Amino acid sequence: MSKWYDKPTKLLSIGKDIDYVMCIDENGSSSNLTYVLKQISNEKELSEDDKYFTITGCIFTKKQYLDSKKLIKTLKNKYWNNGVFYDTKLNKEKAVCFHSRDIRKHDNCFNDSIINYDEFMVDLSNTMKDIQCKIISISINLYEYLKKGYTHNVYNVAFDFLLERYIYETENKKKGIIMLEARGKDEDKELLEHISKVINKTGTKQISNRELKSKISGVYFNPKWNEEYSSTYVGLEITDLFSYPIHKFVKRNTKDKAFLIFEDKIVGYPNYKNKGIKTFP
Repeated sequence: MSKWYDKPTKLLSIGKDIDYVMCIDENGSSSNLTYVLKQISNEKELSEDDKYFTITGCIFTKKQYLDSKKLIKTLKNKYWNNGVFYDTKLNKEKAVCFHSRDIRKHDNCFNDSIINYDEFMVDLSNTMKDIQCKIISISINLYEYLKKGYTHNVYNVAFDFLLERYIYETENKKKGIIMLEARGKDEDKELLEHISKVINKTGTKQISNRELKSKISGVYFNPKWNEEYSSTYVGLEITDLFSYPIHKFVKRNTKDKAFLIFEDKIVGYPNYKNKGIKTFP
């Protein structure tokens, strides 16, 4: 049987020996470095939207994860029959997936013709308030990163920082798993190679591979839906909803309504700078 580090694998169930689940989402692009370099060499300014790449992790205890699944399910069932809607593009029924971009744009099942959008947003805010987890987030200022001559893969650098914070925020002798949203075959494979190397061999600058191995049981890559579109991976949905407002906060230094709802879940709150929210360099 292949292990999690052999190839990108989906997490299908959480084992009895698992104490924590960390789900990860990203915003911005870690692959537009050529454009950023071009702007630097032409001595041109870069828009805030192109400047930052963010990855956010939500750390749940197993109980918090299961409780969160119930909260999200209850909310979905309130607005969609059995939490399902008919996707006209796919011509099939599909489980509702809370995707920040679709919600903001009133797209797909979040269209005002399908649900009472304003009422839904109030309920969604209350649900996100009730979800228990710890939030950690890393943003790379690509402009400063390249200007300073750094050449390492941006995603890998952000992930290592996130990994260190995960270790600091979890108890010793307790095992966790990490779930990322699958991006593409090659990107997932490349990222997994880095993660596997760090956890199994090299460690990070701050944490030894021994400690990482003792606290992390596996790293998995899940899509938004299962193959039948009959269910979603709730931890990824929750992290998606938390990650975008943090990315926005890092770019604009403004706290929107959504950010204020979960701000107290950020590690180090109220002094989360360089703790729960770190910007590098």
